[in-house]
Amino acid sequence: MRDFTQPARATGPGVVADGPAGAATVLVIDPAGEASHDEIPATWRELADRLRIVWLRVPAAPEWKSTVDKVLDKHRDDPRTVLHVVTSGPVAADVIDLVRHHEDLVRSVLLVDPEVEVHEPFAHVVVRSHGGPDDRIPAPLPLGHPDVVFNVVKALNTLSS
Repeated sequence: MRDFTQPARATGPGVVADGPAGAATVLVIDPAGEASHDEIPATWRELADRLRIVWLRVPAAPEWKSTVDKVLDKHRDDPRTVLHVVTSGPVAADVIDLVRHHEDLVRSVLLVDPEVEVHEPFAHVVVRSHGGPDDRIPAPLPLGHPDVVFNVVKALNTLSS
């Protein structure tokens, strides 16, 4: 299992963003801390042509829960903006709890290898890289992994139709 507490993951910006202001926004809450070089991962850049991608790096943002609240509250002023949240593994339960306080703003929560059972109508598992409950749960796929991006796009397309 990857160690998300490595000091190198805590360096760099806590939040990076790309894409047009006023576009539908995808808030990525990344427990692994990718995007450490002040830009979103390369696998997501093509999406920034039509979506606003806000990437929150949990290891570099110790107060990440209040940062999520601030980002979500910024969207309260613009009801045109559709908001989706993507997260994975160890922070899935915390993110679902945070979104419950902003259900009127968030259209969906897309989960990658969540470490919890999902029962909320707004939450959808888009990637499960391990089999059944008897499998050892490996570290979640990185949110920048091409399979994750593919499944997030597929889910977003389904939710918009």
